[in-house]
Amino acid sequence: MIKILHVDDEPALLEITRIFLEKESEYSVKNANSAIEGISLLKSEPFDAIISDFEMPGMNGIEFLKEIRALGFSTPFIIFSGRGREDVLIEAINNGADFYLQKGGKPKAQFAEMKNMIVQAVKRKQAEKALRESEERYRAVVESQTEFVCRFAPSGIINFANEAFCRNYNVESSSIIGRSLKTKIPRSDRKRLEVNLRLLRPNNPVLDIEHRVIMPDGEVRWQHWIDRAIFDENGNIVEYQAVGRDTTIQKRMQKSLKEEINYVQALMNTIAAPVFFRDTKGVYYDCNLAFEEFVGYSRDEIIGKNIYDFFEKDLADVYAKKDEEIVKNPHVQRYEFCANNSKGEKKDVIFSKTARFAEDGTVSGIVGIIIDISDRKKIENNLIKEVNFVQALKDTIPAPVFYRDRYGIYYDCNVAFEELVGLSKDEIIGKNIHDFFEKDLADVYTKKDLEIINNPHLQQYEYTINNAKGERIDVLFSKTALFGADGNVLGIVGVILDISNRKKMEEALRKNEEKFRTLADYTYDLESWIGPDKNIVYISPSCERITGFKPDEFTKNGIRVIKNLIHPDDLESFIRHYESFSEEMTDVVHFDFRIIRPDDGKLKWLSHYCQPVYDSSGKWLGRRETCRDITLRKEYEDKVSEVNEKLNLLSSVTRHDVLNQVTALLGYFELSREMAADNPQAAMMVGKMEVIASTIQHQITFTKDYQEIGVHSPAWQNLSETVWYSAYMVSQGDVLVDVSIDEKIEIYADPLLNKVFYNFIDNSIRHGGEKLSQINIFSEMSDDLLKIIYTDDGQGISCHDKDKILLKGFGKNTGYGLFLTSNVLAMTGMNINECGVPGEGVRFEITVPGGMYRIK
Repeated sequence: MIKILHVDDEPALLEITRIFLEKESEYSVKNANSAIEGISLLKSEPFDAIISDFEMPGMNGIEFLKEIRALGFSTPFIIFSGRGREDVLIEAINNGADFYLQKGGKPKAQFAEMKNMIVQAVKRKQAEKALRESEERYRAVVESQTEFVCRFAPSGIINFANEAFCRNYNVESSSIIGRSLKTKIPRSDRKRLEVNLRLLRPNNPVLDIEHRVIMPDGEVRWQHWIDRAIFDENGNIVEYQAVGRDTTIQKRMQKSLKEEINYVQALMNTIAAPVFFRDTKGVYYDCNLAFEEFVGYSRDEIIGKNIYDFFEKDLADVYAKKDEEIVKNPHVQRYEFCANNSKGEKKDVIFSKTARFAEDGTVSGIVGIIIDISDRKKIENNLIKEVNFVQALKDTIPAPVFYRDRYGIYYDCNVAFEELVGLSKDEIIGKNIHDFFEKDLADVYTKKDLEIINNPHLQQYEYTINNAKGERIDVLFSKTALFGADGNVLGIVGVILDISNRKKMEEALRKNEEKFRTLADYTYDLESWIGPDKNIVYISPSCERITGFKPDEFTKNGIRVIKNLIHPDDLESFIRHYESFSEEMTDVVHFDFRIIRPDDGKLKWLSHYCQPVYDSSGKWLGRRETCRDITLRKEYEDKVSEVNEKLNLLSSVTRHDVLNQVTALLGYFELSREMAADNPQAAMMVGKMEVIASTIQHQITFTKDYQEIGVHSPAWQNLSETVWYSAYMVSQGDVLVDVSIDEKIEIYADPLLNKVFYNFIDNSIRHGGEKLSQINIFSEMSDDLLKIIYTDDGQGISCHDKDKILLKGFGKNTGYGLFLTSNVLAMTGMNINECGVPGEGVRFEITVPGGMYRIK
């Protein structure tokens, strides 16, 4: 029976330790809640081993150890602490602790380790006792020990060394007796050893110490020694007995383990992908910051929770099943799946997981990393498309394409190359250029390939080759280097373009260029080309007829000519337009401006259009301009405007006068109705005349709005702002107006566009009936059309009236609102249609054609 004293200020830990140890009948445990109580128990009864916590109130574990050693108790002592600091471990060992066990981890493994330490400590104590009881038995045991055993005098002279000691130092026993032990210990460790040896007393005769030793070959190794002082009857030290073992590997392992732990901790904290550890039941025990962000919880909130607490059940079921596969058959498991993140989004991920083992070799849980591959999936799909595209491109290129290595051996080609040399691909692969082309030609190709290999670049040159028919044809070689993963040139990739027809085309092109220049030179409008450097590259001869300046004056001194030509009021905006030229300016620009001819001083109006110009490769070459003389049109526009102003003035005055007269007439009708109160027939006649007069008043009022249609040019208008403004202008009462239109949409419409939505909302309020509660205005885009949709939940429009509501004069109020709406929309090509369900509300759909709307 091994009697154990367990000292700890945590009753629960005392009790669970007792239960675990006493499960085996060879252990008997007595508990103490403090070091003071432990000392009292030691004085009252013997114990085979002591287990003590480090952090305890009043007296900690190290102080407790020192106290009992001072009292003469040499009972084996095990520190069982939650603190894992190295300085605590060193201090415990230095003060005579036999072992140090850190709290935490799996209880089963931990208490198994504790039992092992107890057994070792008790056995060690029993061994020391046995040594004291029988010297002969001691010597026999010592000689057979794998641990180092020696005896040395206080001066350090070795009196005895066992076989393991001699074997360790690679010396004979006879040669080591009488030599100093201290010469094999580094100076710094020797001083520490001497100090500790001097502290040994009859009541504290044993020293447990670890220090370095110098081996015969100069290597420095670590050894752990238990030194016992042997005293004479007067209490003087006559000899030391030491038992040791080499702990170099253990020291290195401890250092390596500490570095590994630090590395793993740092690595986990810096890994951008979520990392986790959960037990075999799916309960989380650890994770990194990326995992916290992924599930949207802090580490404290994650630890102790199950996978079902963070992931949807169908996903969590799969994770649990996959974990079970690892538990049953430990391996590295990688699979692609999906996981929902903290935002509820399902992400494509790779799970990379493996088993974590307990000390007994059983699987204690799963360690894993979650790699978001959503972007990679997109890249893979794009890469597959790219590879397929390249493959299809190679198969469809009509020109011969080839790849040969740096020695001229062919490795790939397309169908056009097969046709060129008259052989199949299988017959070409592995052959040399000299197998297909005449020697003088193949020698040139080889020399040209060597230029690329020695100095990789895009090489293009015209030359001659022989085809499968033996004909020599003019071709353009376009070749470059193909690089390997190491950056070295693997070979040559090239395209052979037959330029025989191109030669003929070049001549035809020269003739066409002459034809088109003649066409440009004789155009009626002024045509010009402004280069990227903002200089005039070309201007048609018609410039002289329109401006009075010759083409060479524009091309040589463009800015000076423009400043002398443009009207002073238009010059600043014109110069600003030219200075804004850039490759980013991709729109067609139009504006009108005035010039003053230098020869006769006449003022002319020109209409200017310009747009970007690109070559066949897409390179920006500047802008092409067209300027048309619109002087005569401007004169007509001014005259028409003057006439319109006069007509509008006449209409306004006439309308004003007529409305005054109608207002007066309506007043007389009111008086007449009062006077005819006793004559029903007369009152009825007066009422009808009053309705007719009111209708005339509304019709004349309508002419003002209708007169405005088309007077002002259409303009780009923000659709959302226009609708909200119209809604604001109508008294809506309790009716809810909801506008769901993209704030970036603009439409090109008559300035009276706001009247359209005003009429819609006003009609709903007037005629929607008692059930009207909500109006919705929203937009939809499909193909090249934009639809603006207006709905309400009122009584709607009957099927009988649907085809008439847009006609002039039809309706319950003025009869002109929707007629005006239809005309305003038609100004820019928009049309309107009512397709609501009678009794469920109206639905007006306005269709805006392509080009009449834009996303700003």
